[in-house]
Amino acid sequence: MDWAALFNTGRFPASPPRQTPTRNPFQIDQDRIVFSRPFRRLQQKTQVHPMVTNAHVRNRLVHTLEVASVGRSIGFAVGSELRGELTQAGHTPDDLGYLVQATCLAHDIGNPPFGHAGEEVIADYMAEWLDTVGRRSGLLLDQDLRFFDGNAQGFRILTRADGYRERSGLKLTMASLGACIKYPWGAADLRSAKRGRAGVKFNCFDTEAEAYITVAAACGLSGPLPRHPAVWLMEAADDITYGLADLEDAVELRITPYETAEALLLPLAAVDRARLAEEDNVPQKLALLRSQAAGRLIGAVKDAFCAHHAAILAGAMPLRTGLIDLIDPTLRAPFTMLQNSNSDTLYTHPSKAEFEIGARDVLDKTLTVFLEACLSFHTLPEDRQPLRPRQALALMQDYHPKRGFSSSETLRCAIDFVAGMTDHYASTLAARLRGL
Repeated sequence: MDWAALFNTGRFPASPPRQTPTRNPFQIDQDRIVFSRPFRRLQQKTQVHPMVTNAHVRNRLVHTLEVASVGRSIGFAVGSELRGELTQAGHTPDDLGYLVQATCLAHDIGNPPFGHAGEEVIADYMAEWLDTVGRRSGLLLDQDLRFFDGNAQGFRILTRADGYRERSGLKLTMASLGACIKYPWGAADLRSAKRGRAGVKFNCFDTEAEAYITVAAACGLSGPLPRHPAVWLMEAADDITYGLADLEDAVELRITPYETAEALLLPLAAVDRARLAEEDNVPQKLALLRSQAAGRLIGAVKDAFCAHHAAILAGAMPLRTGLIDLIDPTLRAPFTMLQNSNSDTLYTHPSKAEFEIGARDVLDKTLTVFLEACLSFHTLPEDRQPLRPRQALALMQDYHPKRGFSSSETLRCAIDFVAGMTDHYASTLAARLRGL
């Protein structure tokens, strides 16, 4: 892979690059993402703790903005180290910073209600639906309807399902789209499996296979692991941000004692205890520790990328390896300890588990209603549509399927609508659909 193609500023699907002297093309991408409806809906989607009322605790939108901030810093730092290579390709460190920032802004745009729990619920429901209702329908359906990943849904949003719906999505640059392909394979690929479960981590539904091929070719993505270099930087920004922020939120919610968080953060932040004592309260102490730790981790990620950038550009990095795995061991060990502590303490906490168990009931109900409506729309003439499907289709507004869609595309409209819901709207709507 080479930087000239990787920075392809042509716009999806086939618009040539154009010069806009007062705006960087990747800043334009950022604007298009930020002003999109799926981005706005992130403000009421789960980051870790569903439907919290404490405004200091991150939701998915705040998390995304923080990742974008860290990602821009990492991108500029790497670009400064590789300035010579970028200059030869006609680009600057700022370009890499803006590109990474754009892909960070989009990295969670496909996440459904209730976070990763929502992903699993949608996949489980669709697998059962495909084996029962789908089979009885007699329709020829894409088998990857039985899987769901927020990354693939995000790529679908950016290229097809939102913005200019069915007309190239948000019309981003090829580079920004290429940098959003974290898992360069579909659900049927063996690499999509996680912990023995198939179709968990992938970046492209069958309905967007052609879009993926177009973007990968435009960016020159190649090699055994054909990931855009900016993906590695976005992924590291995400790892750093959620690791540190989730711990800070846990203290805010009194799930983790401050003393525990301080012990986990001090080795990363390298802050003198006397300096820490100057801060007046726990939020200020945490802010100091978090910012210092983030700065050191950004530098370590920059060093790791530069040390391995030849293998990254060759698409020859080992599968399931991230830049965080390659940073200096003196930082990697305490950061791994922090991540393990978060996993043990936060991600199965009763207050979180209660909502996620309820999420199954919420998403089961909404999917049942809107899949029924889309199936009816696809298989029956308009004048024979029953009342309930017609009413449900009216609720879908511009996610309403269109005549001429394939059967799989029609059913994906129901998934688009449900996956796009906020936690609050999904919960409220599910109750109303039950007559409550």
